[in-house]
Amino acid sequence: MKAIGISDIGKCRKNNEDAYYLADETSPLRTLYIVADGVGGSNAGEVASNGAIASFLEYVKTHKDVQEVTDLMAGGFQAANRLVFEQSKTSEALAEMGTTMVAAIIQKGKVYIAHVGDSRAYLMQKEILSQLTTDHSYVMELVKKGEITREQAASHPERNSIIRAVGIEEHVETDLSVFPVEKGDLLLLCTDGLSDSLTEEELAQMLREKKSIRKKAKQLVETANLRGGYDNITLVLVEI
Repeated sequence: MKAIGISDIGKCRKNNEDAYYLADETSPLRTLYIVADGVGGSNAGEVASNGAIASFLEYVKTHKDVQEVTDLMAGGFQAANRLVFEQSKTSEALAEMGTTMVAAIIQKGKVYIAHVGDSRAYLMQKEILSQLTTDHSYVMELVKKGEITREQAASHPERNSIIRAVGIEEHVETDLSVFPVEKGDLLLLCTDGLSDSLTEEELAQMLREKKSIRKKAKQLVETANLRGGYDNITLVLVEI
């Protein structure tokens, strides 16, 4: 397993409210990857995204004997939600902060995905790119109702309005899913700073190129910045 993470402030923001995590050989789970995108005034988004990841990791560390991976991930998200929600009540500067979060664990030929918000997971398998997550956003609700198309959603003025986030309410509903993976597949986790800047076909074209995952990841971030860099840009790219 090879993995790289990049978090870039972009061209327009004063601070980076995104965060990511790559497991290493000292981690309780060596194939755990997380991306989060904080929301809130001042530096509250940064506090939320980093705090959520730290709380998730602490939960995994103390509950690593949980047999079902999906139960472990669900518990980790609830722990993260509880921490951010409680922190948000400690000061006016942190009030109403929250974060999107997408996490992946790869085990025994499967990738387990948990997510809240509009940070995404994609899988490139046999050169075909598939989005594994469904955004918890206002425009995706319109798509589900048939009021707009996915193409219209990509340029909709409310496309960044999320309807679910970690830490906004006392409890959070986490989406959990499992997909088969094979050697050579690419897993991409990213914030909307990337997915809003490139089309799915552009993502696929760059991931298909015969380059190292490090060069692919850098190219994705550079392209998002060339498109304006209107938001923080964060990704984790894993070669299975």
